[in-house]
Amino acid sequence: MATTTSNNLYGAEPSLSVKRKVQSKYKKKLGMCYPLVGKFKTVTGAPPSLQNNTGEGSYFTGETGRELIRNNLRQLLMCNKGERVMLPDYGLNLERYLFEPLDQTTYYLIKQDILRTLERYFSSVNVITLSVYSDPLQAERSQLYVSLTLQLLDQSLDIFDVEVTIG
Repeated sequence: MATTTSNNLYGAEPSLSVKRKVQSKYKKKLGMCYPLVGKFKTVTGAPPSLQNNTGEGSYFTGETGRELIRNNLRQLLMCNKGERVMLPDYGLNLERYLFEPLDQTTYYLIKQDILRTLERYFSSVNVITLSVYSDPLQAERSQLYVSLTLQLLDQSLDIFDVEVTIG
């Protein structure tokens, strides 16, 4: 029995972006972006159960890349542990630090808590910089500011910032 050792390529050569997607070890993640307000798409000819009063249907849009990660990170940073129904350890409880003495030790503990949680729930990003600070001019307001610069570990390698105010 003879075996064929040659391959014939028919059609066009795949583009570089297609080759990268196939070769990439990181897959692009798709998810829902929160808050859900204003994140609907309309479709004509949708089933009657999904139609609104104009005869067009609505459904949630999916997000990928920076917007998905940015919104999910804001949700993680502002969420307290136990608030998510099926994920009791999801969240950071950063509000507990608001009335602590805001010194270098407290900032270090906050940073370690954030990094440990990001490592657990967001393995698709690389933390470039992490800053935790408070405004000394508004000490009576008891607010913490968290600023992150992150890099996506997918084929795009996008770098973006996330800023959250706690309190």
